[in-house]
Amino acid sequence: MRHSDSELLAEIGLTLYERKALAAVMVLGVADAASICREGGVPTSKIYRAMEKLAQLALVQAQPTRPKMYAALPPDVVVSRVIAIVREHADRLSAGGEDLRRLFASMTGKVRGKHPFVDLALGAESHVKRHLVHLADAKSRILSYMECGDLSSIDLAIDAGFPILRRIARNAAERSIHHQVVFGFSYRTAPQLLEFLKKHSVEVRNLTGVRYSGEVGHPFHVVDERIVILPLDHPFIPEGRFASLLIRDDDLARNLANGFENLWRKAMRSLQEINVDPRSKHV
Repeated sequence: MRHSDSELLAEIGLTLYERKALAAVMVLGVADAASICREGGVPTSKIYRAMEKLAQLALVQAQPTRPKMYAALPPDVVVSRVIAIVREHADRLSAGGEDLRRLFASMTGKVRGKHPFVDLALGAESHVKRHLVHLADAKSRILSYMECGDLSSIDLAIDAGFPILRRIARNAAERSIHHQVVFGFSYRTAPQLLEFLKKHSVEVRNLTGVRYSGEVGHPFHVVDERIVILPLDHPFIPEGRFASLLIRDDDLARNLANGFENLWRKAMRSLQEINVDPRSKHV
C-alpha cells in the first residue's frame, strides 16, 4: 500500500496495524486471523482488536465461525464507506465547532480595550490569511478604507486559491453584516480600481455601501469596533505590501471609526462624479 493511500486511511482513524490488516484482507479475499498476521505483518496481540474495529466500520465482513473468518468487500464498497466515514467526521466536527464557538464567545473577556494586543504579519500573503481573514468572521460591522495595495494583495490571494472576498461576502450574508467600503484612488491607479470592481462585481454588490475618494495613503479596516487592521506598503517593495498590523484596542477602533465616518461623508457616491478615464496619462 502506498504511503499516500495509507495516510488517507489514517485520516479516518485507522492505526498502522488496522491499515495493514485491511490491506492484507483485500489481498487474501477471505482469511483467518493467522493468515492476516502473516500477510500484513500484524502482531497476533493486535489482530483481533484491529479486525473488530474494521468490521464495526463496515470495511470488512466478519464470520463468527471457529476459527473466525474475515472477508474483503469490493474495492468500490470500501472506498464509498471511507468517504462516508469522512463525511460523518466532518459533520460531527462542524456541529462541535459551533458549540466550541459559543463556548469561546461566552468566555471572551467583558473588559476590552484595557490591554491592547498587537500582531505583526509579514508579507502580502500573511496580511490576507492572518489579518484580513478576520473580516470573514465579523459579527456585526466592518469599515474599510482600501487603496491599490489592498486590491493587489486580495487579487494575489484569490489567484493563489484563497477566496477571501467570497468568504467575507458569505459571512456578511449569513450574519447581515454592515460593511462599508471607501476605495481610494488617483488617476494613476484608477485603471486598477476599475478592473478590480469589474472582476469582483458580485462581491462588491453585496457590500452595504461603497464610495470613492482621493488617496489618503493609510488603508485600514475596523472590525466589530474592536479590531483594527493597518496594512503597510512601500514603493521599493516589488509587491507593495510588506506587512500589516492587527491591533485589538477599543480606543483606536473608535478613533478610526470616527475618521471613517468623516471620510464617508466627503467621499463620492459614484465614479461618474469625475472623469475617470483608464487611458488617461495624468499622474
